[in-house]
Amino acid sequence: MKNTSHHILFILVLFCTQLYSQNTENNDTFENKMDNYKEKVKVQWRYNPLRIYETDKYFSSWLDPDNYNSSFWFGDILNIESLYPNKNFDLANLILYFSPKLAVDLAPIAFNVDGDKHRFKIGVGYSLKLFFGSYKAGKDQLYGTTFLFSTYMQVEAYFEYIFNNKLKVRFAPLRHICAHIGGDILGDETLYDKNKEEFRDEGFEQMHLSAAYRWGWFSFYGGTSFAITGFKKSNIVNLFNVYSGIDIRFPIWGEMNLITGVYVGAFLDEINTIIRNKKGDGYPAADSHNEWTPSISTGIGFEIYRFTIGIKYEYARSKQLYAYRKMESRIGLETSLFF
Repeated sequence: MKNTSHHILFILVLFCTQLYSQNTENNDTFENKMDNYKEKVKVQWRYNPLRIYETDKYFSSWLDPDNYNSSFWFGDILNIESLYPNKNFDLANLILYFSPKLAVDLAPIAFNVDGDKHRFKIGVGYSLKLFFGSYKAGKDQLYGTTFLFSTYMQVEAYFEYIFNNKLKVRFAPLRHICAHIGGDILGDETLYDKNKEEFRDEGFEQMHLSAAYRWGWFSFYGGTSFAITGFKKSNIVNLFNVYSGIDIRFPIWGEMNLITGVYVGAFLDEINTIIRNKKGDGYPAADSHNEWTPSISTGIGFEIYRFTIGIKYEYARSKQLYAYRKMESRIGLETSLFF
């Protein structure tokens, strides 16, 4: 029995020696064959739930107000007095406005066909934007050193197709948009008397279709949306919009580009005056009318890898819920992150 064990052990050692030593010059060992097959299978389907920087950044314009890029903007709202005419807001003591935006674009289902020639995604885009003002030193109110004006949220479920990393088509059968007055306003009856003033609430759903095309240093994009729910229930419902834009990237050095462009859009909104009733009685619209408004965004900056920093100017209907009936003009410095 002991001799048999020795024989078996000798045969195993000899077999392993043959596997790991034969044909090493032509890289044809059994171990390498297993590793090579594993790599071959892996490249057949490269799963990545996030966007790919090298290609997908051309399909998400930094000038598009509705993009899913996290960012931080600070600067000046040029017509802030007309947005908040109530003198109790004490805007003279505010020296700076800033808006952080937390955004993500995830595709739990993502696969490629024929290498990178055909890419398919099913995912979700989400963004939350906050609107703040910062007080002068020693001039802060009971709210603290900053004042929260409003919050704005957008989330959509989408289907996406990318051809040859040049053309992207995206369809979102459901996009939800909602906005809320900042807690600093609701907590101060001198700023907003909910028993006397119009009830302010924004929440509706849309369908959205967009396309983007990359050609050299230029990225062209455009799209359209239309409302599917929320009529006569929300202070503002974007019934329809159409927009287009262009980004131009001029290579400077390495991953650094000079980036500029312009975004233009036309928006048809339903403006409702909502009556506040007792709990359970609902919030009917006392008045309703439609308005067309423009949306313009332009800027210039530097793109370094996944980061973009630049000066932006925007003119559009205010996304701050308290001022939803007004057009807002703002200019400032923005840093954004693409991932």
